[in-house]
Amino acid sequence: MDTRIDLRRGTERFVTRTDWATTRHSFSFGAHYDPDNVGFGALLVINEDLVASGTGYDPHPHLDSEIVTWVLSGSLVHTDSRGNSGVVHRGLAQRMSAGSGIVHSERNDAYRIDTEQPETPVHFWQMWVRPDESGTEPSYQQRELDLADLDAGWVPVASGSHPDAVITIGSAGSTLWAVRAAAGISRTLPEGPLLHVSVVDGVVDLESAGRLTAGDAVRLRGHGGLRVTGVEDAELLVWELAA
Repeated sequence: MDTRIDLRRGTERFVTRTDWATTRHSFSFGAHYDPDNVGFGALLVINEDLVASGTGYDPHPHLDSEIVTWVLSGSLVHTDSRGNSGVVHRGLAQRMSAGSGIVHSERNDAYRIDTEQPETPVHFWQMWVRPDESGTEPSYQQRELDLADLDAGWVPVASGSHPDAVITIGSAGSTLWAVRAAAGISRTLPEGPLLHVSVVDGVVDLESAGRLTAGDAVRLRGHGGLRVTGVEDAELLVWELAA
């Protein structure tokens, strides 16, 4: 079996900065291109965004991608050309299946809809997965989850096959797991031929890889079942992927 541990530091990610947003890219994206870093299994994009209030991404198109959004703080207003709309916030999982083509916008404008919403930056991670079939009917899904469940163990946030997933995606071999590990608490990584581990908050120790801080990632081949331990209260997103 091909067994590899590929550590990627958050400080080494591509960065796009504008006067209203900062985006850190785990893979080649837009003007940032590295032929040796264009994806991992079916995983094509992981972007960490910080977007100022009153700003965001105006309508733009997508094609043949399963797009999952996970908010750490603040909120994001989604609208698309299929008539879907929603406010994506902490504790809600969102998926847009671009399929044969869709146009959408994502803006930090929730305070305009609900005056009780604070005008703060929105901090979110967005991940794109290659679907099993191209040209399918575009679709949208959002669903709340109980964040307390993340303290108890791994939660299947998005999956093409897991029956308990919060939201579904059109990639049968892909599952996004989320977990929180308080300081001193250990979790065992899911089993899978390919695993992409992202620390989105806090500090952990990962068996065979060492200390990881927010923004760091590890790409694993044939190394399921490793233990990860919170050094400071931490949150992780892990993609389990088919080979």
